Amino acid sequence: MADKGASRVLWVSFVLGTLVCLGVAYGAYTLAAYSWAQVVNYNSPYVSADPPEGLVSVEPTPSAPMVRRVVLVIVDGLREDVSRSSMPTLNTMRTYASDISLTVPQPSLSFPNWTTILTGASPPISGVTTNWHSGRQLAPTLIDTVNASGGKAIVVGPTDFTGLFGIQPGPRVSLRSWPKGGYLSGQLVDDALRLSKESTTSSLIVLHLPDVDEAGHEFGGGSAQYRQTASKVDADIARLVAGLQSPGTTFVIVADHGHTATGGHGGWEPEVLQVPGIFVGDSVRLGTGTGTLDQVAPTISVLLGLTPPAYAEAQALRSVVATDDEAVFGADVAHHLAFDAHYIGVVRGVVPTNEQLLAGDGADANVQLATQDRLAAERNDRVWMVLLAGAAALVVICVIGIASWRALVAAGVGAAVYYAAYELLFFVVHGYRWSLSAFNTETYVKVFMNWRLGEAAFCALLGVAVAALLYPYLRANPKGPRDPEYLPGHLSLAPATLLLVLATLGVQVGWYLWQWGATITWTLPDFMWAFKADLDMVQMTAVGAAALLAPLVTYLIGRYHPRVRRTA
Repeated sequence: MADKGASRVLWVSFVLGTLVCLGVAYGAYTLAAYSWAQVVNYNSPYVSADPPEGLVSVEPTPSAPMVRRVVLVIVDGLREDVSRSSMPTLNTMRTYASDISLTVPQPSLSFPNWTTILTGASPPISGVTTNWHSGRQLAPTLIDTVNASGGKAIVVGPTDFTGLFGIQPGPRVSLRSWPKGGYLSGQLVDDALRLSKESTTSSLIVLHLPDVDEAGHEFGGGSAQYRQTASKVDADIARLVAGLQSPGTTFVIVADHGHTATGGHGGWEPEVLQVPGIFVGDSVRLGTGTGTLDQVAPTISVLLGLTPPAYAEAQALRSVVATDDEAVFGADVAHHLAFDAHYIGVVRGVVPTNEQLLAGDGADANVQLATQDRLAAERNDRVWMVLLAGAAALVVICVIGIASWRALVAAGVGAAVYYAAYELLFFVVHGYRWSLSAFNTETYVKVFMNWRLGEAAFCALLGVAVAALLYPYLRANPKGPRDPEYLPGHLSLAPATLLLVLATLGVQVGWYLWQWGATITWTLPDFMWAFKADLDMVQMTAVGAAALLAPLVTYLIGRYHPRVRRTA
């Protein structure tokens, strides 16, 4: 009777354990999809179709333009090191320029950083977080501010500019489809030269060159083909400069991101985050320095005598502008203070007065304090998430241990094998990191995640197999197939091993949810940890689903295990 009672307990444990694994798999899959959608569909609370008056009309008003025209060239996907090693035209320009190493914001993707360049708003502010952004982004661009001031802007670039910025083809606009295997930069430079002759009073020319990025995706940022394409684009930039160089013209050449050696971007690798910023022409200082990509739009605004775009969050690069006259930067400083007040108003719910904004260590310090305070308050409210995950893991360990310490030891070793195998594949065999740069283009995201699902399932079954191999060695006299506890005991070892893996992964996801939450409302998470959390949830999906096959593995190993067969 006692044997039958123990057998029933084991059968119930097997069934319940399997159901829990499958339930966790479904929950992790749902949460992963929700988490990804939260990033892609992030609705920024900072921008609106009608910017607050304080961000549009600032006092003092801008001073007179310092230059007649700015030519902004965006070389998509250009690494800073390659711009120095393979682009002689840019290096010649650097000898007469402000040579600025720019850091791009996260995620280092094209749509978000085109937006940052043209609006001065990083992804948490603009709401453009990925290349899947649909619809027109709401932050006014440099193009909008030039046109609103009575000036004229020329735009030459990809057709994506229509959906993202609302730019329509016209007398001063030339948009072409993204190249697939061809070379487009020469035509785009020709378009820019032609339009500049047809509209000689334009004060801003925006030119986007896509081919370096295409070479990076196809061949990798460390390839000879990538460097050759950069050299070819460099020659076309030389033509552009020769055709547009004139008194009162300043050139600004930047990139939106770099590329990893094998191709890809989106993460935080130095070769992806550091891009060239070359400011050359009238009213520009000679020198070197560092800055951030969101400072490009305010700097161009100062040169053109404009108030920065409404949601520009940084100040102009003062080291670039060839003047020490504070009046020149008056509108830029006033706008920056207005933006800081707007940001704090969104984060705290109350717009500070100027006295409150400037109190203590100043406006920027108060912006950081507001951000830290809200994060701390929300983390206090979410601490139950990590505590619940930890408690669930502890319950799993205790239940397995109470049922059988041998099963707990075997399952623990199996779980360790799972982690060793999965991390070996991810970090060593594939050479990946917790970074969006891991997949070369957006079209590979699904493939990348499906591979992670497959590898996690394989590693889970491997861990289960090791647990099943070890389990009989923990008994002096292993139970044979005729024992009523034999079959349910071996079958139960499968969900026990999987539950240990799920419990430890769950603690890691719980930590992430405590830090950043599941729903994104006012700030973006740290994308390294967000990417890891998504991978953890993908693993949980695969490991939980492995409960459908894992019992077969433990049964077969148990049935033919040499120590078990001796007792058969």
